[in-house]
Amino acid sequence: MNKKGFTLIELLSSIAIMGLIATIASINIVKIFDNKKTLSENNKNNIIETAACVYIELKENADLKETCLASHCEITTDTLIKEGLLDNEEVNEEKIIEIYKENNEKVCKIKGE
Repeated sequence: MNKKGFTLIELLSSIAIMGLIATIASINIVKIFDNKKTLSENNKNNIIETAACVYIELKENADLKETCLASHCEITTDTLIKEGLLDNEEVNEEKIIEIYKENNEKVCKIKGE
């Protein structure tokens, strides 16, 4: 008698292997999304910091630039949005950007990061 088909052991081992592959794949997919989120947040922060540096370089902010580089100052993202340097969609929360001079270079850094 010629039997065609799979034995119970073959079926169970195939299901176990597929489950293992699915588990490994889902873990990697979650890591990819987490990395993408982190990278996206870092890019947004870089945009905000650059906008703050540009803001104090504007001609009408010469006094602010002198004050910031002489000691220390802070600018909010709300100010950058009002000045048109950032869009509301780029910033999901209000952040404070510190501007100061370090090693004879201007530094624009988000406070607390």
